[in-house]
Parts: sequence; structure tokens; C-alpha cells
Amino acid sequence: MNLIYTDRSVCIMAENLPKEERQSQIMEAAMKVITRKGFSNARIDDIVNEAGLSKGAIYHHYEGKKDLFLALIDHWETQTFPDFYSRNGKERSASDTLRDFSEEIIKVFKTRSYVFQVEVEFWSLANQDDEIRKRSQELYEKIINLFELVIIKGIREKEFMDVDTRITAIYILSVFQGINWFCIFDDKKINAVNYIQKSIELIIKGLKIS
Repeated sequence: MNLIYTDRSVCIMAENLPKEERQSQIMEAAMKVITRKGFSNARIDDIVNEAGLSKGAIYHHYEGKKDLFLALIDHWETQTFPDFYSRNGKERSASDTLRDFSEEIIKVFKTRSYVFQVEVEFWSLANQDDEIRKRSQELYEKIINLFELVIIKGIREKEFMDVDTRITAIYILSVFQGINWFCIFDDKKINAVNYIQKSIELIIKGLKIS
């Protein structure tokens, strides 16, 4: 009886959270479940149990599993690539802003590596579903544009060479996405932190005006 009462109390407390916190709780639970089971095998009941919410609370915010997954793509962006350019772009050099991105990636990897593992599921489902492909493409376009702003700032302030900003932004994104390798495989020769830090320093070195 105590166990049932405790679970019920946790559920009631969770459902009394502000709307944004409840939605974030659902998104985090969904990422964990989808990482473990994959989108096809994940059930709403699994997400309910992981989130500590009732099924009604889930359906209050999302029509079903696909609607929840589409919302997850937007949540993933804000959790993984914060907009450092707008936040402190005037005070920080372009190089240091890129380092800020790398440190954020490292922090998320250390505390919530499932965030990167679920990205692999985005790629898989984008090949099967036009709506998910479109939403994923919009997500990556925002991230590429964000990196482009940083590179343009570096060029404008004579810190970086005049390069093709879009190609460079895509390259930076692909380097960060390499973190997925370390989420799936146990690389004995190099760790994820060294990979990210050394990769971003190589990029900065290549961009800097001699």
C-alpha cells in the first residue's frame, strides 16, 4: 500500500508542476525511453512510467507518440545547442563562442548522453516519414544558421579568414555530431572530451588569420 501511495504522490506532485516544466519532464522521459527501446518499440505507457505522470497528462499536451516525437525534435535543439551568439555574442570572440558550444556539448554528454543517442533515431525516422524529415531539416537549418552567425562575426572582426560560411558551419555541426560515436561505442583510444576539445581547436586554428 505504501508503494502505491508513494507512486501516486509523486505523480500528483509532477502534474502540479508548471506547464513548461511538465512538458520538459515528458520530453526528457521520452528521450530516455526512445534511446532504450527505439521509437517503434516505445509506448506511451513507458513514457508515462518514466515521467511519473498520468497518461492523461501526456495526452493533455500531445495527441500521440508521433506528435510527442515531433515536439521532441524542437526540445532537443534548445537543450543541445543554446544560442550563445545572442546571449553573449558582443562580449565573446568568435573563437570563444565556438569553445562555449563545445563545452556545452561536453556537459550534456557527461550528464545526459541519451540526448545524443536519440539524435540517431531522428536520422532513422527522417528516412521513413516526410513530416519528421521536414522538422529535422528545419532543426539542422537553425543550428547551421547559428554557427554561420558566429563565423560571420569572426570574419567581420578580422579574427577568421574569409571562408564559405555555410560549408564551415556544416563542418562544425558534423564534428559535434561525432559525439554520437562515443554514445554508442566504447572507444579505447580516445575519449569524447578530448575528441570535442581537440576538434574545435583544430577548426579554430584553421579559421584564424595568421
